Amino acid sequence: MVKRYSAQKMMIKDALMRLNHPTASEVYEYIRKSYPNISLGTVYRNLGLMAESGEILRISMGNSPDRFDVSTNDHLHVMCRECGQVFDADSHKLENMLKEIDEFLEESTGVHIEDRTMYFSGICSSCREKS
Repeated sequence: MVKRYSAQKMMIKDALMRLNHPTASEVYEYIRKSYPNISLGTVYRNLGLMAESGEILRISMGNSPDRFDVSTNDHLHVMCRECGQVFDADSHKLENMLKEIDEFLEESTGVHIEDRTMYFSGICSSCREKS
């Protein structure tokens, strides 16, 4: 499979590196400051294709808009319910527990686990300090 790199895709990747787990709208607004002719549809389409190909992660956060992460290594996400900020949590120390969960699910359902999506929510230290 040949990967095509367009100017729009490069702008999106740059935005993802500079923003912290942005939504598609946040990526669009960021790029639009420098390139006002880019369309929201172009951003959505490219984010979808990039997530589908494994270049980036799409993070579904419940009732909130999907967020995107340029880091595709295995890690967990924690979202603050107050400000909406998303934090990366290295899952390296949890690796054995996650494998046990995968094995349990495989044994109890017969489904071979190929991927997992987990996120946690709470209130970040900045929001706790404000209250």
